[in-house]
Amino acid sequence: MKKKNDFVYRIFKSDEFEKFKNSNIFEGNEMDFESGFIHLSTKEQLKQTISNYFNNNDNLIIVQLRSSDLTDFLRWELSTNNSKFPHFYNKLEYKWVNKVFSSSELCL
Repeated sequence: MKKKNDFVYRIFKSDEFEKFKNSNIFEGNEMDFESGFIHLSTKEQLKQTISNYFNNNDNLIIVQLRSSDLTDFLRWELSTNNSKFPHFYNKLEYKWVNKVFSSSELCL
């Protein structure tokens, strides 16, 4: 049985995703570097995150990651609207990718 947060998601611009896929490592983008962690979302948070930070860009790639693969460096912290968001304090490895979607595939 799936628990609510078995999975977390990373939203990538298409060029960021291609670099991640080719190098097998993602260290973050400018916003992540400024924050000190890689920003992730739950499935329920994706639509609002896209609206707030990606100007509803429809050329986005969304990667599903198993929370259990990220356990050692995954923190749930208060953020926007007093909601808890998943923040990852390390580099993401491509081997942790469970599924890859376009934003339209997830029917956001």
